[in-house]
Amino acid sequence: MKQKIKVINVSKTDEFEGTVTFEINGRQYDAFFWGDIFLLGEELSVTLTQLEYPLKWETIFGENKGRETKIEKSQTKHGTYYCYGTIQSVKPVIADFGDFQLDLGDWTNDEKVIGEYIYWTIDRLDIERA
Repeated sequence: MKQKIKVINVSKTDEFEGTVTFEINGRQYDAFFWGDIFLLGEELSVTLTQLEYPLKWETIFGENKGRETKIEKSQTKHGTYYCYGTIQSVKPVIADFGDFQLDLGDWTNDEKVIGEYIYWTIDRLDIERA
């Protein structure tokens, strides 16, 4: 996925660590980076990964009651996102949240969940060059 870097916040102690802001479909997202240097305005292909907040099966499959596909920024926790989407595949679990798809790991191998609507919490979105 190709992104344009809008804002860079580099750590005061490590120039290879910080956060960047990028935009998809008019919505801005903040992602953590480590071991790289990003340039303001740079357009590059990136890979997004995430640290998830542990959720119960009932929450994952029960909290997207509106059958939505969207990502909401937390109003209280910087870098946290509440995601609503569908499972696209298993082994690994890939979910489509609208603006982007994420690999959610290997927490099920039940192919019956493909196409199901889910709720997911991203504790921290990570970005790296593709």
